[in-house]
Amino acid sequence: MQKKYNPKQTVEKILAISGELFLTKGYDKTSMQDIVNGLGMSKGAIFHHFRSKEEIFEAVVKRMTDEQLDMFKNMISNELQNLSGKEKLQKIFSASLSVNENIVAKILMPQIQEPRVIIEMARFSVNISAPLIADIIREGIEDGSLTTKYPDECAEVVLLLLNTWCDPMIFECDMPTLRKRLKYLQYLMSVSGVDILTDELIEKSIEFTEKLYEVKNGNN
Repeated sequence: MQKKYNPKQTVEKILAISGELFLTKGYDKTSMQDIVNGLGMSKGAIFHHFRSKEEIFEAVVKRMTDEQLDMFKNMISNELQNLSGKEKLQKIFSASLSVNENIVAKILMPQIQEPRVIIEMARFSVNISAPLIADIIREGIEDGSLTTKYPDECAEVVLLLLNTWCDPMIFECDMPTLRKRLKYLQYLMSVSGVDILTDELIEKSIEFTEKLYEVKNGNN
């Protein structure tokens, strides 16, 4: 008996195989033929769901960012539930700084200077990530660990600065300059009443960035 065609499973398979190829070969070096060979299906079957490699890439990144958000929500609901708002944010920022786990960052590296990618990152920060951070800031205001009057705006500004201004791939800089930017962001957050960026997190962020550069340059 012929197996019934399942569009959802087909899309998941396309994204899974394509994601592995983007991660191991890089976006530019992954061709549609590579994806076809990896999937064992025709180009026509793939183009039935996605019009181009670029569209597949965007769907892969969305899928992975959604998975990361779910992971953070799970952390908040479980192991972080008894912490203060300030402590929760510090744990979340720390958990996000891992080259081994943050495969989204690895996949985005070759594309990071593309204007469309920068815009999508900014939109994702403001529309998807910031509301989650703002809710935790409000928890911090209630428990007394944070004091800002602008939880939503603070969450948006912090994420935009971290994901753009503090990204050397977008605004080129060396590591000493990045450290100064992060120290200023630390000061800005402190005077805003959201004092969560510790010296330890700054050093971890710099280490994270250095490892990403190693991945980009093929030194890892």
